[in-house]
Amino acid sequence: MPELKPNKTNELLKQIQKGSPFAFQALFDNYSRKIYHFSMGYLKNKQEAEDIVQEVFLKIWKSREELLTGTSFESFLFTITRNAILNTIRKEKYQQVYMNYVKLHLGKNVLLDEELDFNELERAYKKSIDKLPPRRKEIFLLSRYENISNVEIAKKMDVSVKTVENQMTSALADIRQNLLKLGFSGIIFFEIFL
Repeated sequence: MPELKPNKTNELLKQIQKGSPFAFQALFDNYSRKIYHFSMGYLKNKQEAEDIVQEVFLKIWKSREELLTGTSFESFLFTITRNAILNTIRKEKYQQVYMNYVKLHLGKNVLLDEELDFNELERAYKKSIDKLPPRRKEIFLLSRYENISNVEIAKKMDVSVKTVENQMTSALADIRQNLLKLGFSGIIFFEIFL
């Protein structure tokens, strides 16, 4: 399929903002292969690359009313894709560290509930993030999930870099404390989440 010209992409985006499934399909047809190959380059896993494509386009559809025209859609698209890839890599790293830790500590009470698995750890981690005060949570999510630097976060939120650093330190302490209350080892927190 020939690549869309910027003005054609903008026309499609305007139609997508209005909820056109045909325009969305045209956008998908034009960009899905690029996203797939880009994702495969990092993940080396067909299923994960396909999941990234689905995740990216689902995010575009859900936020269609906020899509900007007149800017580089491709740049926006690949920022979303890059963040999805980094989150997938991070999740795999967490799972691997968790599994290695459990294997090394067989027979020890690593967690209070022996049936607790990685998915429960991840759910507890996300709940701990949700309990953070709003500003601290926003800074934490921008840093860890959007992969934005402290300097960029400071500019975006109109605060000092020191404030961002302090909020990140407090966020990690709050999350760690919450996980410890739920019975997770402090060591596993530092190996997985730092």
